[in-house]
Amino acid sequence: MQHKVLYASDIHGNEIQYQKLVDHAVKISANTIIIGGDIAPKRCLADNYIGVQRQFFEHRLPKLLYPLKEKLPDSKLFLMMSNDDCKANSDVLEKHSPGLYQLIHGERINLTKEFDIIGYSYVPITPFGIKDWEKFDLSNVPPDLNEEYKNRKRINYRLDGLKSTKSGWKEFQFLNNMEKQDSIQKDLSDKMFQKNPNKTVYVIHTPPNQTNLDQVLTKNHVGSIAVRLFIEDCQPYLTLHGHIHETVDVSGNFKDNIGNTICLTSGNHDTGNKLAVLVFDLYDPEHANRIIL
Repeated sequence: MQHKVLYASDIHGNEIQYQKLVDHAVKISANTIIIGGDIAPKRCLADNYIGVQRQFFEHRLPKLLYPLKEKLPDSKLFLMMSNDDCKANSDVLEKHSPGLYQLIHGERINLTKEFDIIGYSYVPITPFGIKDWEKFDLSNVPPDLNEEYKNRKRINYRLDGLKSTKSGWKEFQFLNNMEKQDSIQKDLSDKMFQKNPNKTVYVIHTPPNQTNLDQVLTKNHVGSIAVRLFIEDCQPYLTLHGHIHETVDVSGNFKDNIGNTICLTSGNHDTGNKLAVLVFDLYDPEHANRIIL
């Protein structure tokens, strides 16, 4: 038995890439299509960033994805927002879920009779300005990781920024007391994420720390320490990631293993017409292929 999965991430509203994704899904008769975050345009006018994304979700995205429903009626399409997508527009995206697609952030959904899928959109705090989908990485720092985490916060964390609202941008500041209350680590400790990891596909936008999947151009690792600890502890069947566009170019590999867990990234650049996707059999993800369309 084979279950063909097509995975992409970080398309950022690139309509040519969306068309290529749809065309390839139809060509290979994909059973499942997954888009792992950063789905809306980010190269839009700063003063109308929220509005441009809202219009994209309202009008363009359904038109781009509808051919999947028409040509692959028995296939499933899963997607989620992430750090460059404005959370204030979630209501527009939710209009078509379920139906055209299923939103997976914080949702555990049946993928097949044997497997579930669950998504997670948040990333560790970045040096960038939009804070809708960012959190502190750790609330309880293991002693052996204390120095690394302190250094990561010192170098990468920008604590001030903006959050999207229906009426525009709102200034936001991460405060130190938030770290103990709310973090990626705390989220992943929830029973929804801890349940049946060996029969679950986790779509987690941020990659795990110290892997082939989290390297920026300087070759520094910027992935989530919390996600790595979660994978080490729970040993999921499969994790799918994005966020760091250039990581495959830098590391030379789109996959890594943490214990028995297979971790994959598409390593897609949203600029240009080429789209990087992963194609694999759900029952044999070790032999996934990364294809440039």
